[in-house]
Amino acid sequence: MKDIRHSSEDGHGERSIRNISVGRRPGRHTASVEHSHDLPPDLPDRQAEIPRRRSRRRLSRFWLWAVIVIFFCALFGLLLSTVFAGATVTVYPRTETVGLPATLQAQQNAPVGVLQYQTLTVTRSASQSVAAAGTQRVSRAASGVVTISNSYSSAPQRLIANTRFEAPDGKIYRIRDSVTVPGMAAAKPGTVTATIYADSPGPDYNKAGATTFTIPGFKGDPRYSKFSAQSAGGISGGFIGDEPAVAPADLATAKTALQKQVDAEVRAAAAAEIPSGSVAIPGTLEVVFADIVQEAGSDKNAKLTQSATATGAIVREADLAAAIARKSVQNYKGEAVLFGEQTTMTVSIASTTKLSDGTLTLQLQGQASLVWQFDPNALLQALAGKDKSAFQTTIQAFQPAIAKADASIRPFWRGVFPSDTTKIKIKTGK
Repeated sequence: MKDIRHSSEDGHGERSIRNISVGRRPGRHTASVEHSHDLPPDLPDRQAEIPRRRSRRRLSRFWLWAVIVIFFCALFGLLLSTVFAGATVTVYPRTETVGLPATLQAQQNAPVGVLQYQTLTVTRSASQSVAAAGTQRVSRAASGVVTISNSYSSAPQRLIANTRFEAPDGKIYRIRDSVTVPGMAAAKPGTVTATIYADSPGPDYNKAGATTFTIPGFKGDPRYSKFSAQSAGGISGGFIGDEPAVAPADLATAKTALQKQVDAEVRAAAAAEIPSGSVAIPGTLEVVFADIVQEAGSDKNAKLTQSATATGAIVREADLAAAIARKSVQNYKGEAVLFGEQTTMTVSIASTTKLSDGTLTLQLQGQASLVWQFDPNALLQALAGKDKSAFQTTIQAFQPAIAKADASIRPFWRGVFPSDTTKIKIKTGK
């Protein structure tokens, strides 16, 4: 193809498509380069300032978090030192295993240094219906069990058989067997139980409730106001007239069954009445049966009632342990002791003594583990608010009851026991 040519008017030159120069448009690269020539001269300083600001912000945040952490650590430490503060004290009491003395003397109202026993009295009754055949004329005296007290002197008082006892209404009752009333001690009267019988038969001598009796034989004597008797229950059985007749064999059978029943009941009741911390002295429980009471029942039957009173000796475990310590522990000075778990001891009453004597001879076999006692409340009061450095000195004040003791205080950095005793826990070590 031929090139298109044009001639100018003056004919001096020619133009063609190849000779036309195409003008350049400013591109982006050129524009940016040109713009960079217009930046302010302090731009590099501003660009350096940005990292410094970021660094200062990071440093501020660090210190803020550090302050928060320190605050919560201080708050936690304060809670540990107050709310959760406490102490645990482990106490190891003094213990000693000893052989038992062969015998011990016990008195109802014993002076200091002698084992003291107390009497426990319980009354129970049981009834049974028995077939009757006809009627019979009877004349029966009322009877009941009383506890006789001696508030006169420390000397025992023997009351002979048929000693009279007078009720407030003037009715006279008697004991059929002699008894010895123990003497008083430590302002406590000596007591013994006995059965009294109305001086005359008939219902007029029956007493529904407890009654206090005096001993008319002591009138005009200082002992009159110092000796008395108190019925354990009612005085009953007094009767004159006709009652259903029971065949002797049936009466004997019923009496045997009733006595067996009431004997078991009164013994169980006596065991249940033993106070906590006391033990019964084996062989001292005496059961006294009152005369059987017979009265008309329904359907031509006779109602038979048998009552019994059980009286036994009990001794406080602490008193028995102390009595053994006085005999078996060297340099024992009357500290409070109790029996430990390793005690293997049997106690019985000598055949030469009985409860009514007022003095009992106890026979012992085996060995006793004695544990010295301390007052936990007194120890708490002694430790409250004390510096831990004074702990052992405080414990020494509780010797010989405490052989040794350990203590830990919470939190560990506290060196003082809490002033609040409820925050101190005492444990007994073995």
